Amino acid sequence: MKKNTLLATMLMAMIIAALVGYLLAAFLLPPPHSTPLPPPPEEMQLMVILKTMLSFVNLVLIVPLLIIYIGIYRDVQSKFTSGLIVVILVFALYALTSNPLIHILFGYYASGLGPFTILPDAFTTVALVVLFNLSLE
Repeated sequence: MKKNTLLATMLMAMIIAALVGYLLAAFLLPPPHSTPLPPPPEEMQLMVILKTMLSFVNLVLIVPLLIIYIGIYRDVQSKFTSGLIVVILVFALYALTSNPLIHILFGYYASGLGPFTILPDAFTTVALVVLFNLSLE
């Protein structure tokens, strides 16, 4: 498949995915006025603490990865390595913006998502550990 055809196909797939997401959210999510009961304060505090911890762990994993990829880029100067640097910088932005301490700093507080509060950060941690292990080989 040619590069242009692949890009056009991916763009169309992304547009269709966005439309499907919109339709599902618009028709299946409950109206905003019907809020679920919040989780118990102890559970919410634990989730926020875990999310904060994972966010800092992710930042600690990101720093050496960034150093490794910048070093590789200096030696090789490939587009792939520059792409990895961009991906790591995006992970860094995610780790920063997902940190509950940043949310609180700007006046927002955790909602009642329960374990779904920490799952994205846990998956990010796994991805960063895999990247870190692969980068050491």
